[in-house]
Amino acid sequence: MLPNYIQYRYDLLRQKRSAKALAKKEPQNCEQSHESGAMQSYYRDLELSDQWRALIQTDYYRRKAESLLVEIPSINDAGMYSRVEWDDHPDEPYYLTPAGLKVVKAAIREEQKHRRESIGYWFAIAVGLIGAITGLVSVFKA
Repeated sequence: MLPNYIQYRYDLLRQKRSAKALAKKEPQNCEQSHESGAMQSYYRDLELSDQWRALIQTDYYRRKAESLLVEIPSINDAGMYSRVEWDDHPDEPYYLTPAGLKVVKAAIREEQKHRRESIGYWFAIAVGLIGAITGLVSVFKA
């Protein structure tokens, strides 16, 4: 299995290609297209494409949150998740809404910031010790 970010970028690339192919098949915006159901079918496919992208993002941020031990909102939280209809996907997966993505991204950023700060703290101590040792060596060498 690929690392999380590479898998995410690969899946997004596949989804983007699919969305471009869908955009090329867009029917003309005329009365005949609306009556024949071509526009309705196109808009449904467009919505499915957006849901596919949202599922990819949800999987990526869920895996990232798990690796950082960050809690994500519960599926039962209203407004944080939306669900794919059974007709579109038999598993009816949940995906994060824009509000849910915002909450998860903020939690991930906060945890990453905390980890960077702790590493910076120990790095500063190590550099200080190396500088002190270097100073002592140069004083006694002279």
